[in-house]
Amino acid sequence: MLIRYDVIIVGGSFAGLAVASRLRGRVLLIDKDEIGEGQTSACGTLLGVPQRLGLMESVLHAQDALVFHLQGRTEVMHTRNQPFCTFDYGRFCRDFAGRLDVEMLRASAQRVDGDRVVTDRGTFAGTCIVDASGWRAILARSLRPDYADRRWMSYGIETEVVSRGDYLCFWYDPSLVPRGVQWFFPCGSHVRVGVASYAGDARLRGHLDLFAESLGVAKARIHGGYFPAGLREPVVGNLFVVGDAAGQCLPFTGEGIRPALYFGQACGDIVQAVVDGRLPLEQGYLRYRQFVSRHRWMYRVMALSQLALLRLPVPISSRLIGLICREPLRGRILPGYVRFADPRALIPLPPVVRQTANRQLVLATSEA
Repeated sequence: MLIRYDVIIVGGSFAGLAVASRLRGRVLLIDKDEIGEGQTSACGTLLGVPQRLGLMESVLHAQDALVFHLQGRTEVMHTRNQPFCTFDYGRFCRDFAGRLDVEMLRASAQRVDGDRVVTDRGTFAGTCIVDASGWRAILARSLRPDYADRRWMSYGIETEVVSRGDYLCFWYDPSLVPRGVQWFFPCGSHVRVGVASYAGDARLRGHLDLFAESLGVAKARIHGGYFPAGLREPVVGNLFVVGDAAGQCLPFTGEGIRPALYFGQACGDIVQAVVDGRLPLEQGYLRYRQFVSRHRWMYRVMALSQLALLRLPVPISSRLIGLICREPLRGRILPGYVRFADPRALIPLPPVVRQTANRQLVLATSEA
C-alpha cells in the first residue's frame, strides 16, 4: 500500500533538519544513515547558530579570533563581537531531530517519479518533496543528470586528532596545497585538521599526511567529500532543493552549515504554506526561487574572492588577506559577512518531542 505524506524530505543533515523544523502535518524524513552519522563537515560556524537554535550542549569550543598563516606571515582577525565555535556533529543533529514532529526512515533514496520518492525500502508519495541530500542532489539528478556538476565543486578531507588549540586557524600557501587551503579547528580535547582543494582535486591524502606531520599530530580516521562552490537552481521539476544539494555552500570560505539552516527554514515556511492551502504549489516554487535569488549577490562576491585568491600572485593575495584582518576593512567586511544568513534570523527550535511510536510505524510499513 502506497503511503502518502504532506511532505517528504530526503536528507537528514543540516538542511533537511532545518526544513523539517518549520513543518506540521504528516512529514517523512529519509536518510541513508542514522541521524548524526556520516559527518563530512568540519562543523565550525558562528556561535550564534547553536545559541539561537537552543543546541549549546553540542558546542565543543568557542573562539574569538581567526588566525591566517600565509606565505611568510601570520594575520589575526579578532571576532569578539561575532565569535565562532566548533561543535559535535552527532550531538547537534540528534538533539535537533529530537525537537521535530516527523516520521523518520533509514533508507537510500534512489529517484523521484512524479509525486513519489523511490527508495530501497519502498515508495512513498508526497504533496511536496524536498531534496536535501547533499552535494550529490540524488533526487534532482534523477530529473536532471547534469545538475550536480563537479566542475563547480571544491573537495576537502580532515581527520580529528588528540591535541589542543585556542583559535580557528587557516593556512594559505600554494607550496603546501596547490589551489587550496588547510585548517586546524580546536574542538575540546581534540582538533580537526584538514585540507581542501578549490579545484575539486580529490587526491589530498598525501597533502593531509604532510600537514598533520608538520603539526606533530598523528592522523586518525578521515572524513570529507565534495562541497559546492556555485549556487544551483533551487527548484528542479517538482522539487524544492536546499542546502549543499542546491549549491548553497558559500564559495571561498566553504561555509555551508549556516546557509543550509537559513535557506532550509525559509523553504520549510514556504512548504508549510503550500500544505496549509495558503499558497498554490506553483506559487510555492516561485516564492522559494525568488527568496534564494535575492541572496545571489553574496555568492557572486564570494566566487570572485575565490577566483582572485587563485589567480593573484601569492604576495598580493597575502597582503589583501592581511588588510581584511585589520581595521578599517575588518569592521566593514566581517559584519556584512555575518549578516548574510544571520543567525538571528533563525527560528528557535521547539521543546523536545518524543516520537518513538511514529518512527517505528513508518519503518514497519515501509518493509511491508
